[in-house]
Amino acid sequence: SIEAMAREFGETLFERGFTKGIFHEFKPYQATDVLLATHAVIGVVLNGELLFQFQDCLIINAAGDQFFVPANTYYQVTAGEHGAQFLIAKYKNT
Repeated sequence: SIEAMAREFGETLFERGFTKGIFHEFKPYQATDVLLATHAVIGVVLNGELLFQFQDCLIINAAGDQFFVPANTYYQVTAGEHGAQFLIAKYKNT
């Protein structure tokens, strides 16, 4: 279930050095501009698909998949045909 995935994802965020997970929802085919991850980012897709375009590859994450974006990385995210719901957390600056 979505609730179980969200709970499992959030249980160890602080221990791993990340902020609280923040819920986001994208409409079908909604895309971001090119982003710069100044801090490492992790997340989990709760529903739908997210396509991550990096300089040299494309990664598709479906419901239940966790994703990681390293610090100092440029990327773009696009939702699949049914949109996407996901949680995302940034690495804390210590």
